[in-house]
Amino acid sequence: MTKYNVHDHRVITTHRILNRDLNEHQTLFGGRLLEIVDAEPSIIASHLSLKKVATVGMEDIHFYHPFQLHDALKMTAYLTGLGNRSAEVFVKVTGQSLQTGEQFLGYTGFNTYVVVDKDFTFPEFELVGANDEENYLISTYHERLAKRKLNQVANQTLKDHIALD
Repeated sequence: MTKYNVHDHRVITTHRILNRDLNEHQTLFGGRLLEIVDAEPSIIASHLSLKKVATVGMEDIHFYHPFQLHDALKMTAYLTGLGNRSAEVFVKVTGQSLQTGEQFLGYTGFNTYVVVDKDFTFPEFELVGANDEENYLISTYHERLAKRKLNQVANQTLKDHIALD
């Protein structure tokens, strides 16, 4: 089985918080942050599959600390699990005040991307981390996957009760 070092294939982007990113509380609009943490991490699944991918879930989303004007945010994402056509990517966003240098954890979550081509299957990889965080998240992938599968039944039941009017 081929080893895949998730640390070597991370996606890291840095963004400066601008006035246009702020909400009425003068902090980063949550929708803007969700746009960042959905779009860039999808590169990992696309790069690995060389196919079109679609976001099918964003789970365990936690907003820890608000971002303000004059903050920089750093989004780091890496692969934590693979299914037949799905890829789970962990996303964390840290911040730094560009006035004081203070650093903070702003956001964490797991994104699931699926390859659109139904005939595609990911090759088997042994995911390897380079630090405790990565190794822990890789080792707990199957627990999150089992939870996700249980939630699919509940989500389908909910969907069956939603009116379209």
